[in-house]
Amino acid sequence: MQVLQVHFDPRGSPALLAQRLQESVRAGARSLLVLAGDGVAWPAVEVDPLLQGLPVPVFGGVFPQVLHGTTHTETGLLVVALRNEAMVTTVEGLDTPGTDFQAALATAAAAARPCRTQLVLVDGLAPFIADFIEAVFEQIGGGASFLGGGAGSLSFEVRPCLFTPDGLRSGVGLVVGLDSPLGIGVHHGWQSISGPFVVTGSEGNTITSLDYRPAAEVYRACVEPIVGETLTPENFFQHAKGHPFGIERVDGSLLVRDPIVMRGEHLVCVGAVPVQRMVYILRGEVDALISAAQQGTVQAVQALQAAGRPAAGGLLVDCISRVLFLGPRFSEELQAACEHLRQAAGPEAPLFGMLSLGEIANNGTHLLDFYNKTFVLGAFGHA
Repeated sequence: MQVLQVHFDPRGSPALLAQRLQESVRAGARSLLVLAGDGVAWPAVEVDPLLQGLPVPVFGGVFPQVLHGTTHTETGLLVVALRNEAMVTTVEGLDTPGTDFQAALATAAAAARPCRTQLVLVDGLAPFIADFIEAVFEQIGGGASFLGGGAGSLSFEVRPCLFTPDGLRSGVGLVVGLDSPLGIGVHHGWQSISGPFVVTGSEGNTITSLDYRPAAEVYRACVEPIVGETLTPENFFQHAKGHPFGIERVDGSLLVRDPIVMRGEHLVCVGAVPVQRMVYILRGEVDALISAAQQGTVQAVQALQAAGRPAAGGLLVDCISRVLFLGPRFSEELQAACEHLRQAAGPEAPLFGMLSLGEIANNGTHLLDFYNKTFVLGAFGHA
């Protein structure tokens, strides 16, 4: 990913988006990354003509918040002008059962495979993200660095949230090939406090039973004594943001999965939880989460350096629920990332990105995964 310019505005609008897109094209951008905060209205009727009329590929999304340096805001707008031309593939059907993602990706994948970086953006509230990501990895393979995340709103209302060359869309996934490397760092810092439990019933991103008991019953039995309050649909997210699930991997590490809604005795998560997997209930300590950001930044820079490229900046995909959990101390997480990035890349190295509904990455030791509550940094080199 070769960055030409980064335009950041603390408060965006469709009119400002039009201006920034035009400025970037005039500056010589060969493709455009657009990241916008959900605190501003982005009506498709106004945004679609702006995207459809561009002479270069465009991609991105509307996220709970965007970030630039140590600033994060729900009203911000980032337009990143890139020197390299992106290969953008839009795939429909992440909200539709039975979609054949393999077929949808097959043609595009053949052209995308030579690209060293694959950015993957999805509608973060769609129920079939896992199927899509699996197809992406199977079609493109493990030779690339993968980075991305889930767009959408903290209201959990489904609405158009992905910027594509055809306009603002919902229920879709984007695969964006770029011919320049990224170094990927992935860390979360959450620790197990209860379990393991076997997922004995699930439907996409909804857990229906654990150990053959209703999922919400098991979760309440663990979390209510800790928070000192009865969990209800109204207060569920307030307490669940500090007590995610961890899905056990083959190597014993934990893939964090965020429960966001209690619907009867079922728990709706950001991302799929497969049947017969072992899961734990986790809890985070503030200092451990901030340390994870430091570790993730170091890992990303070292991975890029191992590919023979010094770091020039970082594209950060960080989970919005880390903001909600850390509160005022979230600024320390961003500060830690900035400091470690600038030690390696110089005092002017840009850090920018989004606070997402789920993170997507392959850190070189696992298959491509959809994470929650996780710090994921892509370190990029000089153009």
